[in-house]
Amino acid sequence: MYRLPHAWIAVSLAISTCLIILSGCNERIGDNSAKSLEDAISNADDASIQPDLKQRIAKILDDNLHGRLLSAETNAAWQIMHGVVAYGDNLPLEIAGSRENTLEFLLNGGVVNGWELAPGDALPATGRTGLKARLEPGSYIGQGHVDQWLAILSQTDVPLSRKVLAREKEFTVLDWARQAQWDVSDNPIKEYSWTIIALTRYFPDERSWTAKDGKTWTFEPLAAFESKQDLGTSPCGGMHRLMGLAHAVEFQKRHGDEITGGWKLAEEKVLDSIRRIKEFQNRDGSFSTNHTDRPGTSADLSTVISSTGHTIEFLSFALPKEQLEEAWLVKAVDRLCTLLEAVKNADLDCGGLYHALNGLKLYYSRRYEPWRLTQSVQVAIE
Repeated sequence: MYRLPHAWIAVSLAISTCLIILSGCNERIGDNSAKSLEDAISNADDASIQPDLKQRIAKILDDNLHGRLLSAETNAAWQIMHGVVAYGDNLPLEIAGSRENTLEFLLNGGVVNGWELAPGDALPATGRTGLKARLEPGSYIGQGHVDQWLAILSQTDVPLSRKVLAREKEFTVLDWARQAQWDVSDNPIKEYSWTIIALTRYFPDERSWTAKDGKTWTFEPLAAFESKQDLGTSPCGGMHRLMGLAHAVEFQKRHGDEITGGWKLAEEKVLDSIRRIKEFQNRDGSFSTNHTDRPGTSADLSTVISSTGHTIEFLSFALPKEQLEEAWLVKAVDRLCTLLEAVKNADLDCGGLYHALNGLKLYYSRRYEPWRLTQSVQVAIE
């Protein structure tokens, strides 16, 4: 078992040594690191698409859950919640030398650097007090985006009835989600992608609500605003903005309504981004490290894993199911698998790593069947 310290190692195609540059998700390369890792990377460059893609994805998801361990003492909430993105309630956390369920620990008042929840407002819609998470814009320790934590919980199917302890008071995820609705008119950094994800998933049949400004809100103005933002200067190449827009479009289509106005802007942004992603795809199958902005690649495998993984995560949600089998996307998924296999024991940035793993999980679940842990991994977590 490899523990994950407060440092990460970027693995380069050009070198076989590792440079510690940021908080990360593994401690060391392993006993067979230098030469074998260099060979694995070399082989990855020459590899054609491997058979049994379904089995490879399942093994990668199991291996990264089984072989990496986040720690409440050395990892911050930003890192830990990125692990939750991929693994939800399956993610273990090291706490004082023992392994516990990450979400059980956090939602029951556990203390982690950057995890700060507090009572919100008295909410007219429920007659209860809402729940808020502290916002730290641009943080790599706490919640860096409005409603980021809530969106992660929604994507990992944490129910609205789940209990949450904050400052010795008991709340539910529903209190948290209703607070997010209430606060939508008072967004301090004007970024709505995570809010769209959280609210469309938690309230799939609610098309309007009243916010603290006293006005009735819908998702359309949020989608319109997000559609007009520059993806190239947005976090992670705009992939999270695109994920929010894809959720908005899916929400509107599911209700059978016309795609006009802000909805049309959102759909056009999503479709144009998919076109550009395909246009800028690298010959080896990876996606551009400049995302939808222009072509690009990098000698830093962590960067390539992050950009390709974030992009596959968006595509796996946004594309119609039948397009998941198209050759260009299969090649990208195969390449991401090859890269993750090559750096199996390497320390990687938590954000890029776990979004890549979530991308594979989404792809697997939509193309094949809902992903489940193997029995061997379940036993190891218990």
